[in-house]
Amino acid sequence: MKKMTTRVLCGLMMTALAATMVSCNKAGEEPSEAAAAPNVVKAEKAANYRIAYVQIDTLTSQYQKCKDLEEVFAKKRANAESTINAKGKNFTTQMQEFNRKYQSNQFTQQQFEAEQARLAKLQQDLQDLQARLSNSLQEEYQKEFQALTDTIQNFTKSYAKEKGYDFILCKSSGIDNVLYANEAYDVTDEVVKALNKRYTKQASKKEDKK
Repeated sequence: MKKMTTRVLCGLMMTALAATMVSCNKAGEEPSEAAAAPNVVKAEKAANYRIAYVQIDTLTSQYQKCKDLEEVFAKKRANAESTINAKGKNFTTQMQEFNRKYQSNQFTQQQFEAEQARLAKLQQDLQDLQARLSNSLQEEYQKEFQALTDTIQNFTKSYAKEKGYDFILCKSSGIDNVLYANEAYDVTDEVVKALNKRYTKQASKKEDKK
């Protein structure tokens, strides 16, 4: 689940990386005589871009909202598994009892067929419940973490404007879009600190309203 979160958050900054690569490619093209002067101006402008990057692994492990959501879903997964396991044990017990009675010839043909049909339906109901719980959790997870992604994306935009950055890239151990980055341009700690500060304020306001 954590890997999924990292992939989602890392995707936020793919557009910025693509834009940077396009700028680099255009700057490296052989200019025509008519376009030489404008390209020189563009190259000079590109040299003045302010670029920073964020370590997504660090952000997802230190941003409190992300940790809270992971904890919430860990509990929900545990509850779902507990429900399925309890019903599964009950089904197993009933199957064992069915087999015991069958082996000892305690069923009439009609009773055997009726009990067999009941257990088959019980097994199908258990499988359906497992699928529903799994799908429900997955849909809820995607919805919550899309909201988390939007929060980080919107914050990143305002942070970049405030600090005067033209691009903020993402850097991750699993999905790394940055082949090399000078640590001097790592703004992860500052971003995480600001996100946690805002999240704490929002959480406090919600508690006050209660």
